[in-house]
Amino acid sequence: MKRFLFTQGLILTMLLWFPAFAQQSYKMSGDQQFTVAGTSTIHDWEMIAKEGTTGSSELSLENGKLSKIVSLTIEMPVKSLKSGKGAMDKNAYEALNATKYPFIKFEMTEFLGITGTKIKAKGKLTIAGKSQIIPLEVSYSMSGNDVKFKGKHTILFSDFEVDAPTAVFGTIKTGDKLVLAFEAGFSPKN
Repeated sequence: MKRFLFTQGLILTMLLWFPAFAQQSYKMSGDQQFTVAGTSTIHDWEMIAKEGTTGSSELSLENGKLSKIVSLTIEMPVKSLKSGKGAMDKNAYEALNATKYPFIKFEMTEFLGITGTKIKAKGKLTIAGKSQIIPLEVSYSMSGNDVKFKGKHTILFSDFEVDAPTAVFGTIKTGDKLVLAFEAGFSPKN
């Protein structure tokens, strides 16, 4: 009888405990914005992608808060980046070899933890066919079960073996340093 009561108590405890922890599949949704900003010999510049980017994630929630990122991938079409200047866009697409490598990809490789609304992780960033593991520190916010990530990270063209774009027969040169910024929302898959 004691064993039966112990088993029943253990099952009841597990049933009450598990709903507090929920791992769920998510997909990218809502308004997104990915920005690449840099410098040149004439002026600073930026290119923005607001549509076309896709992503998925496995997230764990605990009592209405994000507790762990199990996986996260994002894929952005290179040609979704727009500066508002056709010639600049064309030079950027050529530098990134967009015909051969039409996507910029990010895949989280290691989840390091969450403190408050700050997340630390590492991930593989692939640009123009070359990959680098980068550290990330991003913030997150929640609205119901929807999660929005926001952050930025500095990279170098040369880290990805990309020649910085030039214009006007090489007289205008883009700097090697780039700042990648993003706001990406994820909603549970139905």
